[in-house]
Amino acid sequence: ERSKPFRNKAAELNRLIIDSIFQVDNKAKIFTIGDFNDDPINSSFKKVLKTKAKKKDVEDGDLYNPFETLFKKGYNTGGYRDNISMFDQILITSALLNKEEKDFSSYKMFNPAVFNKSFMTNKKGRYKGYPFRSFSFGTYTGGYSDHYPVYMYLIKEK
Repeated sequence: ERSKPFRNKAAELNRLIIDSIFQVDNKAKIFTIGDFNDDPINSSFKKVLKTKAKKKDVEDGDLYNPFETLFKKGYNTGGYRDNISMFDQILITSALLNKEEKDFSSYKMFNPAVFNKSFMTNKKGRYKGYPFRSFSFGTYTGGYSDHYPVYMYLIKEK
């Protein structure tokens, strides 16, 4: 946990940037995407970024993190020493939820998921069941990554 203060500082900077955009446009459609090196339930998300796991709890200015629910259901994007992790996530602002308004000119988030197809999973050896990595101890293994990618659809209603 030596790196926790650094992850929290990165989250603070992320929040500062988002809030500065909201000063100009409080309905901004913002995505924050990446490998955060923290799970959705960690303090960098819950306390610093103030993410919400349920759409109904998201208000203007909040960040919605659909990957928190997936993580709690057992989904993951990687693992280390037999502990699963959901380091890779996509956060969105409330404007991308279109919870109540019928704004047919805009897009909204749909179906966030982890792309964890069987061909991307190690079938044997030390990392059996983990993502099939490209390199292991400096040797190319022919895999993809030590993390599964995450994605979501953007849909436009007609």
